[in-house]
Amino acid sequence: MAKETRAFQAEVKQILDLMVHSLYSHREIFLRELISNASDALDKLRFEELSHSEWKGSDEEKHIRLVADKEKRTLTVIDNGIGMTHDEVLKNIGTIAHSGTKEFLKKQKEVKDRPELIGQFGVGFYSSFMVADRVTVHTCKAGTEEGTLWESTGDGSFTVDSAPRSEGHGTTITLHMKKFEDDDNSVEDFTDEWVLRRIVKKYSDFIAWPIKMKVSREEDEVDAEGKPVEGKTKTVEEDEVLNSRKAIWLRSASEVSEDEYKEFYKHVAHDWSDPFDRIHYRAEGSQEFTALMFIPSVVPMDYNYRDTKWGLSLYVHRVFIMDHCDDLVPAYLRFMRGVIDSSDLSLNVSREILQKDRQVQAIKKAVVAKVLKHLQAMMDGERDRYETFWKNFGSTLKEGITNDFSNKEKIEELSLFHSTHSEKLTSLAEYVGRMKKEQKEIYFITGDSLKTLQNSPYLERLKAKGFEVLYCIDPVDEWVMQSISKYQDKHLRSITKEGLDLDTEEEKKKSDEEVKAKEEEFKTLINTIQGAVAEKVREVKISTRLVDSPCCLVSGAYDPSARMARMMESMGQSMPQQKRIMEINPNHPVFGRMKDLPENTQKEWAEILYNQALLTEGSPIEDPMRFSRQIANLMTHM
Repeated sequence: MAKETRAFQAEVKQILDLMVHSLYSHREIFLRELISNASDALDKLRFEELSHSEWKGSDEEKHIRLVADKEKRTLTVIDNGIGMTHDEVLKNIGTIAHSGTKEFLKKQKEVKDRPELIGQFGVGFYSSFMVADRVTVHTCKAGTEEGTLWESTGDGSFTVDSAPRSEGHGTTITLHMKKFEDDDNSVEDFTDEWVLRRIVKKYSDFIAWPIKMKVSREEDEVDAEGKPVEGKTKTVEEDEVLNSRKAIWLRSASEVSEDEYKEFYKHVAHDWSDPFDRIHYRAEGSQEFTALMFIPSVVPMDYNYRDTKWGLSLYVHRVFIMDHCDDLVPAYLRFMRGVIDSSDLSLNVSREILQKDRQVQAIKKAVVAKVLKHLQAMMDGERDRYETFWKNFGSTLKEGITNDFSNKEKIEELSLFHSTHSEKLTSLAEYVGRMKKEQKEIYFITGDSLKTLQNSPYLERLKAKGFEVLYCIDPVDEWVMQSISKYQDKHLRSITKEGLDLDTEEEKKKSDEEVKAKEEEFKTLINTIQGAVAEKVREVKISTRLVDSPCCLVSGAYDPSARMARMMESMGQSMPQQKRIMEINPNHPVFGRMKDLPENTQKEWAEILYNQALLTEGSPIEDPMRFSRQIANLMTHM
């Protein structure tokens, strides 16, 4: 057959231009695509050999080889796979976006144990033109002796000719590398050994077939007795396999050792520590995939940085597609590390970006269900271990209560809190199990630290009645506790807001009478205090929640807490000024003394009490210098 020149299908020149300049975000992707195609060719050969015993197979191990020539500036990718005939070359390479792998799988659809191949798109081969100005393909189909030579510069045409392949069946792709004069500093040398090592390690480390390359190294020359000759070295060339081929997630858990799990975790998570826990399983059914996920043993240093990337690594048939794939796990599980390997996930044409389709959502749903089930089993069977996990990542997990309605109840069951009634962390279920018979609601308080909350004046009456209060010290709790309006028919109530009802009907009747009496007794003083702090509070009233402290500030039932306001302001979001209620404890000695003081002094004391209440709850005061002078003046006249 004579050499002939043919044109690609219509519009190919424009499509190639899109491939080279727009489709892939990193030029190095071309090597992943070529290795993936070579791996498919080897898989196809292994499968076809089962029914073609007459084929003369090579005794050489099935493999992929890289050959780099710095002087000629060429990179060659060779496989001894199934190869192509002349017609298949024209069909699979001459027609853009035609996938030989896809058609092969279609033909084998009804065959049991058909091979799992990587390639989904015919365009992967054309990524070569991102880095090469000329590409040649020399191939020979297994079971034949006729070779075909294809060549193109990516300008819209190609040549094809008959050419025997001395190596026998398989495919040799040679890339004549471009010279990137405009951006030399940003383009790596794809004929460099260490560049090729890095790319293979990143994208193709777990390909089932060995990826080989001849490497050179210097070693000392030795004399006849085998002793090194000083100052003399020689260059030794040897074959090296670049990929580990250890896709341990595809093996049964019983076949993987503990050390192998630890080694893999450190590789995928870039962490020096051993993992805290792992989840290894294969999902079957409508959406098949394999997952190997880990929980870190320590919180990463950059974990809470705004720009920190998270998500699982995505593979398709062992081929790395993307790191930090946050489409496969929700943000509240961002502490998880590991891989998802799917056999039929829909990717876009460059295999870089996931399509937002039902397949992705199905995997995400299955992963979430598996992780939550695993955590529940740990909580039920290994409580101390679960509490260790919770101290590291509980505040993150709780975020799911606010933004994952379908799993909200499961995460509520997994949530733990500090409490007034236990030195250990407690769950909502455990809290409800300890509730006093007369207790109406689940009580909680939010704050910046456990120590601050333990000494909070808001607790005084609840402690006196023996009612348990949950301490919520994580910033996310401000949103979480609003989202849990009810648990097991028990409403949750913040003890820093108005409407706190702690009494039985009989106690309430007695309390109302006492409040009325105190309101009458301190009517004038209450009005004076109200006038002194009118710009800051909307009401001054007698408190039923205080026992030992003189006063506290209470938010409206539907107003944000003081802590929430502080947090929003720290994030640069202004909050509307909400006047709160100042509750005073008439049984405190300070108010007995205030009644007999001049009105001006009463007003000054009122300001001091207001600022003390702010400090007690952890809020800043507007004028620290004025407050300091007032305290000094008070101490002087005591």
